[in-house]
Amino acid sequence: MAHSAMAGSGWGTTEGDDPLQTAVWRLRSRGCWADAAALLEPVTADTALQRTALLVERCLYTEQGWAEAEDALRTA
Repeated sequence: MAHSAMAGSGWGTTEGDDPLQTAVWRLRSRGCWADAAALLEPVTADTALQRTALLVERCLYTEQGWAEAEDALRTA
């Protein structure tokens, strides 16, 4: 199951969760979308889509980075 970049605010912070997903959630919650996306190598379809969602979310908030988001989508 893919991890949604738009997951609820409590997701990724409970004991026993994947440390990578916790780190991604914490960076995302601080507006560090590029740093969070950098942690996700587009090796599997799930991580590629999660990375793309993070980059698109960044674009929606900052109105920047569309080319990188488009490249991520093409990779996914």
